[in-house]
Amino acid sequence: MNAQQIHDTYQAQLARIENNKTYSDHAKRVMAAKAYKQAQSDLEAQRQAELGQVEAQRAKLQKKMFGNSGATDPNAIAVRRDANDRAARIDDPRTAADALAAAELAGDDVLAQAIAARASQLDWTPVIDAYAAIRPTFAEAVQEYNALPGTGDPLFEFRHAGQFMAPTPSVLAATSDAEISRLAQQEMEAA
Repeated sequence: MNAQQIHDTYQAQLARIENNKTYSDHAKRVMAAKAYKQAQSDLEAQRQAELGQVEAQRAKLQKKMFGNSGATDPNAIAVRRDANDRAARIDDPRTAADALAAAELAGDDVLAQAIAARASQLDWTPVIDAYAAIRPTFAEAVQEYNALPGTGDPLFEFRHAGQFMAPTPSVLAATSDAEISRLAQQEMEAA
């Protein structure tokens, strides 16, 4: 069930509770509190699932852009480690651009990829653009990666969380969260 379906189900439950003439006011409050808590739980699970999907897609794209090709040959692993170490020592974008150009000229794809990965970590866009210029698959992966929401961004987190909040039922207006939790834990027979 997606967030909209959860919201719709929740609103329908609240309408049934509030429009029922046989329930006491207290029973309506208990049932509304239970529905509210369940909706909150369902929405939070959905929010976490969505964030997990975004993070999984980001990891997949990062591996596609900068991961190794699955080589298990000890020499290939040593070459990759050396390239990563060399790239890690680069501390400014101009040096990175020069090193990338030299690696490209020498046909050293492993070093070029390591430099691009370092440039990505430090947001050296011109270096990443130079690397992507002759690699359309990489450029497509970068575009897809950049189109994904930034899950660590506070503004994104705030907006995203807002989509997964259940409104407080009208029968519980001005009721504290602690009281809503207490009501939700009551047995219906007691209500």
